[in-house]
Amino acid sequence: MLHPSDLAGLTDAQILELRGSRPRLSEEFNVFGDNNISRITDGTVLKGDQDFEDDTDDDPSEALTLDLVFHHTTIPVPRVRRIIRTGIINKIVMDYIPGRQLSQVWPTMSIVAKLHVAFVLRSYIRQLRAIRHPRSAVPGPVASDDHARVCYSPLFGQICPMRGPFTSYHELSIFFNDRQRRSLMPDADPAEAAARLKPFDDSAPLVLTHQDINMRNILVSDDGRLWLIDWAWAGFYPPWFEFIAMKIQSDNEEIVTKKKEPLWDMLIPFICGPYFYQERWFDRMRGH
Repeated sequence: MLHPSDLAGLTDAQILELRGSRPRLSEEFNVFGDNNISRITDGTVLKGDQDFEDDTDDDPSEALTLDLVFHHTTIPVPRVRRIIRTGIINKIVMDYIPGRQLSQVWPTMSIVAKLHVAFVLRSYIRQLRAIRHPRSAVPGPVASDDHARVCYSPLFGQICPMRGPFTSYHELSIFFNDRQRRSLMPDADPAEAAARLKPFDDSAPLVLTHQDINMRNILVSDDGRLWLIDWAWAGFYPPWFEFIAMKIQSDNEEIVTKKKEPLWDMLIPFICGPYFYQERWFDRMRGH
């Protein structure tokens, strides 16, 4: 997809200068989102990373995740072409994917076509969960070694969606169990609360999780394939996180777009797995 002439001979500084030469994708195609992505050539875009560490020399987690997904699954994702370190927010140069957001295409689809989308996404989730990687023992964004990174997840809530870093699965469990105790039994002794409250479900291994699957982050390319984009929140989390995150993001989309998509909501348990017990635990922990 990347033409040799797109970046050949360009320095990092020259690529950064191209940011202002074309409108951002959201402006170029009049779509919601993509405000932090600039088209720099016909075949490439530039995106700032969304990592939250100030003291790491590691590559952007989104770039590492895209490489991981590309090499271990058949999920269509943009290829990373270059990482530009600016000292503040690193920039990721990646393929531009021609196509339309699923949110634009969905209303025109037949029921059969919509069910086909669900089957494809279900296969993508299964492929992500099948990835075996040394990093999968540490919760949170992908890293090039085993160091823990700050986590960004809709499950942490809108007030402070960044938490951690958590150096182990056990630490993540402790965090959520403590949140549950503070919410439901704030005056109780921790030991008493632990004996009476149902614990955070950490029974299954951590798996690679996208955490932001919504119709704007799925592109229907010109050849009909479904591309999964925007992996900034991805990382290794319990399998049921994808289910909860997808439901939260669906609710958020309805608020922003003022459109309800009942069939999409009905398909989430099929796509991610029916984690209804974990959903009830999560809602109860939040006081819902």
